[in-house]
Amino acid sequence: MVCGFIKLNGTTVGAVANRCEIYDAEGNLVETMESVLSVKGARKAADFVNFCDAFEIPVLTLVNVNGYKNCAMNEKKIARAAAKLTAAFANASVPKVTVVCGTAFGTAGLAMNSKSIGADIVYAWENASIGMMDATPAVKIMYAKEIAESQNPAALIAEKAAEYTAMQASAMAAARRGYVDDKLDAAGKTGTSQSFLD
Repeated sequence: MVCGFIKLNGTTVGAVANRCEIYDAEGNLVETMESVLSVKGARKAADFVNFCDAFEIPVLTLVNVNGYKNCAMNEKKIARAAAKLTAAFANASVPKVTVVCGTAFGTAGLAMNSKSIGADIVYAWENASIGMMDATPAVKIMYAKEIAESQNPAALIAEKAAEYTAMQASAMAAARRGYVDDKLDAAGKTGTSQSFLD
């Protein structure tokens, strides 16, 4: 989790982001991490959002989270930490904008300032994935019998995963359900909700 302050048009804004890659000064990838929410990350973000709210600083949230960190130590405390993060975003009265840059899966995606807990505006990159889980594991659960009986299980999984993504996990599907207000490309240009939903 990365938290810090940025300036947008002369206004100080608090930025909260899921970190999954670290680059050096020359732009070379130095380290890759899982796109998951940990106890420390959730607590850090919650404290930062509460600080911003106390000093009337708007909050920008950049989301790329697949779920929660999977380890024994994290599982003991993640429910309370995620609840603290969700409450911090939900209770903050400052302007809150969210941009889904990669994935926003499950309750970890919801906890990262989703529309469901009070984000004022939610943007998503066109290639973002928003839903309950990644398409491939979802398909393996939903079509377990068909996959087991298939002559070519890999092709069936790929076909069903593409269908699932289009219907359930794409940014467009999320927009149709009201979870996303508009699209945003990497250059920062917004589309219109009408064109996004067509």
